Amino acid sequence: MRTLSAEGKTFSFAHATYNRETCEANGLRKVDNAYLRPAARKEVVDNADFKLFYYDMDIRENRNCWQILLMYFNGKKINVS
Repeated sequence: MRTLSAEGKTFSFAHATYNRETCEANGLRKVDNAYLRPAARKEVVDNADFKLFYYDMDIRENRNCWQILLMYFNGKKINVS
């Protein structure tokens, strides 16, 4: 992700959703065209070290998700070991 973003290229990924504040999940979210943006500092955003900060080109919004909830990257399943 970092390499592609640094080269000005986008990538796709999918992640499970979870809102820690409301304890709600809304299934799988697929992002077709994204690039990484600078991470927030942990002094500014709670749990920033555990989040992926990205820009969604299709909806033109800054977004973030929990890194551990990443499931697919460019169509390939992610395995955490």
